[in-house]
Amino acid sequence: MPSVDIKLDLSAEQCRAHYAGAVDSIRTRTLDGRSVMLPSRVLHHIIKSDGVHGIYRVTFDEEGRFISIRAL
Repeated sequence: MPSVDIKLDLSAEQCRAHYAGAVDSIRTRTLDGRSVMLPSRVLHHIIKSDGVHGIYRVTFDEEGRFISIRAL
């Protein structure tokens, strides 16, 4: 399965907007500089009280659909 590594640095307030549905996607860059857009719903299980901070591996299926996100 294809995967990319991304760095996320979202404050708790930014995460609230994603969680509430006010923002429907997040655009970020992979560690090697490619642009990636993900639906906000993928963040729901990794949000902590101070937001989302760290490096994550995002895995896609062969057709480019999101499968998982996990901290590295």
